[in-house]
Amino acid sequence: MNNNYKFFQNRDCEFFPCHKVKDEDKFNCLFCYCPLYFDESCIGSPEYIVNGRGQKIKDCSSCLVVHRPEMYDKVIAHLQRQEEILHVDLRKLRQQIKDRLVQITHINDMEPDMRVEHQREAEIVLDRIMTKNASETSVDCQVSVLLQPFAVECVHEGYFEFGRKRIKCNVLEQLDLSSVENGYLYAFHAPEIDMESAGSVLEQYYMEAFQVACMDVIRGWLQGYLERKNSVYEKKYCSPSFGPGYYGMGMDAVPELLGLMDASQVGVSWNGECMSPKMSLVGTYLIAGEDVFEIDSDCRDCIGHSGGCEFCIKH
Repeated sequence: MNNNYKFFQNRDCEFFPCHKVKDEDKFNCLFCYCPLYFDESCIGSPEYIVNGRGQKIKDCSSCLVVHRPEMYDKVIAHLQRQEEILHVDLRKLRQQIKDRLVQITHINDMEPDMRVEHQREAEIVLDRIMTKNASETSVDCQVSVLLQPFAVECVHEGYFEFGRKRIKCNVLEQLDLSSVENGYLYAFHAPEIDMESAGSVLEQYYMEAFQVACMDVIRGWLQGYLERKNSVYEKKYCSPSFGPGYYGMGMDAVPELLGLMDASQVGVSWNGECMSPKMSLVGTYLIAGEDVFEIDSDCRDCIGHSGGCEFCIKH
C-alpha cells in the first residue's frame, strides 16, 4: 500500500499506514486524525505554533503516540474519561473563608472580651496557614477538586441510580425534575494541617474550623462554577450540593459515590470505615434549565438522619 490515503496525519510517519484494509477508498482510521487533538490534557507530545491569523494551533506531525500499538489501550482509556480536575486557589477566597469561619464559630455572639480573644486567635490561624503556604509553594494553598458528569437518566424521584446502584436522596422528591438536564459528582478534601503544631486547644479548634470553612466555601464556589460552565449559550441553574449527611442522603452513600470515581486523583480514598483524609467531601450537583432548586430552609439546614424524612411535616 502506498502513502496515498487522504489523512490529516503525517503520511511520512514510519508507522504509515497503521492498519491494513481491503478497500482503501472506504478506509477512515480515527487515529490518523488524532482523537486527542482537541484535548487540552493530551497524553502525546504536540508542539504549538501561531498561524498567520494569530491563532495558536497544535502541530502533531512529530507525535507518534497514537501510532504505537502499545498505546492503544491508554488512548482509548483517555478518551473515555470525562472528569476534570479543578485547582481552587484558597487565597482568592480568603474573605469568604474568614466570613464562614466567623459564622460557624459564632464569634459575633460572644461576650465582648471573649470575642476579642477569639477574633485574634482566628486571625492568627488564618494568617499563619495562608502566609506559610504562600511563602513555600502555591500548591499548598490550592484544593484539587474532581468533577465527573453524569446523565439526567440517573436522576429519579427520591434517588439517584448509577448502573444498578440506587442511592437514596430524599430531597429529590421535592424538586421538579423535568427541568434537570445533567449532573456532576465531586470529591475533594480540605487542606491538611498539622494539628500537633497547635500551641493551644483554642488554636487547634480554629485550625479545624478553618478546614470546615474551606469545605463549605468551596462547595459554594463549585455551585457557581458549574452554573457558569453550563450557561455559555443560555442561562442554566445549579443546585446546592446534595451529598451524604444532608438533603436526605445517608452516610452509607459515601463508599457508593466514591466507587463511581477515581477520587485518588485528588487524594481522597475510602479505608473501609470512613474517608481519608478525615476532612473530605463527596456529593452531587444538578444542572437545570429553570430555577427549580428553591428548597425549604428547614430541609437545607436539617441535622437529622435521612431516615427521619418520612416523619417530617415538610415531607
